Amino acid sequence: MADIESMVRYDVELVDPSGTEPTGEGDLSFAVFSLAHAACGDDVLELRIGECLLLGWCMSCAVMEVFGAYEKW
Repeated sequence: MADIESMVRYDVELVDPSGTEPTGEGDLSFAVFSLAHAACGDDVLELRIGECLLLGWCMSCAVMEVFGAYEKW
């Protein structure tokens, strides 16, 4: 039997989808990369570069991608 009294409880508020913008293709590219390489397990590295960039590297498949918004200098 689960000890309900000691479980952590979270207050969750529903989001009104009418006030949000649709997700663009760039927003889903990291999710696609993660799901495509989920079977590779520990051979996938995710490295944050600064505040806006994320590097995804699958060593099994020899694939590397950079995700996020950045400006050319």
